[in-house]
Amino acid sequence: MPSAFFKNRRVYLLTTVAYMGSFLFGYDTGVMGSVLALSAFKKDFGLPTDSSGFSSSKNAYVSSNVVSLLTAGCFFGAIAAAFLNERFGRRYSLMFFTVIFLIGAAVQTGAHHEIGMIYGGRVIAGLGIGGMSSITPVFVSENCPPAVRGRIAGLFQEFLVIGSTFAYWLDYGVSLRIPVSTKQWRVPVAIQLIPGGFMLFGLFFLKESPRWLMKNGRHTEAAESLAHIRCETIDHPEVVQELAEIRAAIEEELNATEGVTWRECLLPGNRYRFITGFCLMFWQQFSGTNSIGYYAPQIFQTVGLSKSSSSLFATGVYGTVKVVTTAIFLIIGIDFVGRKKSLMAGAVWMSVMMFIIGAVLATHPPDTKSPNVSSASIAMVVMIYLYVIGYSASWGPVPWVYLSEIFPTRLRAYGVGMGAATQWLFNFVITKITPEAVNHIGWRTFLMFGIFCIAMCVFAFLFIKETKGRTLEEMDVLFGAVTAEQRAEDVERTLADEKKGAVHLQERAPMD
Repeated sequence: MPSAFFKNRRVYLLTTVAYMGSFLFGYDTGVMGSVLALSAFKKDFGLPTDSSGFSSSKNAYVSSNVVSLLTAGCFFGAIAAAFLNERFGRRYSLMFFTVIFLIGAAVQTGAHHEIGMIYGGRVIAGLGIGGMSSITPVFVSENCPPAVRGRIAGLFQEFLVIGSTFAYWLDYGVSLRIPVSTKQWRVPVAIQLIPGGFMLFGLFFLKESPRWLMKNGRHTEAAESLAHIRCETIDHPEVVQELAEIRAAIEEELNATEGVTWRECLLPGNRYRFITGFCLMFWQQFSGTNSIGYYAPQIFQTVGLSKSSSSLFATGVYGTVKVVTTAIFLIIGIDFVGRKKSLMAGAVWMSVMMFIIGAVLATHPPDTKSPNVSSASIAMVVMIYLYVIGYSASWGPVPWVYLSEIFPTRLRAYGVGMGAATQWLFNFVITKITPEAVNHIGWRTFLMFGIFCIAMCVFAFLFIKETKGRTLEEMDVLFGAVTAEQRAEDVERTLADEKKGAVHLQERAPMD
């Protein structure tokens, strides 16, 4: 295990830098949900301070706007990223969207007594985060060896939940330690500038994706990039073999479509992948997780933790449970259990928890004016924690991993961009309707999400193909885009060329 980690050290370094975008994704979504519960924010922006949860229609309206405007920006950022990603490469595109995010974070930090500046900053930051969410899974998966790709690519979700959990605990800390003032909410909003700056700095020291370089005819650079990330020489057999597979797959795609990219999307094997990716990200949002994740303090207030500090503490614990569970699943679960079984088991688990929460909330509604927390409220909080354990071991990390690995090289940026845009579109829908749903239909909201979770299990059983342990190039065989025999012939043909090229590059190396 230590030797494997050391061999993949550059993959982990690249992942750490790239997934700062995921950390920011989690932080920026988590921080505002908790900031909205702070009295200082309510006072500065003229919101009622004598209500909790979504009991005030004005609080519910502003909350849904602040959170959903971020996701609206993310939607358009993800779409734009798919095209920039293909045109300029993974690394430069990430740099561009990081700068956009930093501008949006600065606008939010500078806002004062004008909710419009918060709205504007959220949209700009959303453009940056949406772009990052579309590019980072591609960048990381294209550099990962297949044996640990699920674990490493799944760190997208781990960084995301670390970001949101850090935001939860930070908001809890400022609510206790900083007096009610502008500083109380401005500090957590401003801190996101630090990881954003770290990400921009780190990107200057990474190499471009070898698969993107190969696709664009930059063969020598692709070989050097792959050898660098694998910590091997250019003529190492593993590097030569992987380059041959990449080259064979790209040539097959070009021959099948005569170089016209859009036609590739309509081929049966690719069409199935695009539809599956769309549905996967659609169902991830309708699991109900972001309704709790974005509005965790208000949700906890709804089920009985009426004090602001109590709800923020419970939110911090909620985030911590996500971090720990996701980490355990990525270490021992995703590359052992696989993608399909994880999705099915997680959906069943989440549906049970949602039904229990809805039933308890319906039969034992909390008294929000009581200073004591009832046993029914404690039970609902525990069910929320159990729910997120199921999510963190299934529908949290798996969709992002699956999305980043199923598409062919020439379509990967478009496929992941489509999935990310789908995620943000329905993320927007869910975050916009959640405050109003809880405010109007109460416990039935949880029943609704429980039914969705059952549908997710059926979808996974019928349509998800198992991908664990396969190389990115083997996905074409799995989804029927090419036969195994044809792929073997093409790899054999390109392997001889790669061996000659590797020898030539190695002979040139001392003179460079």
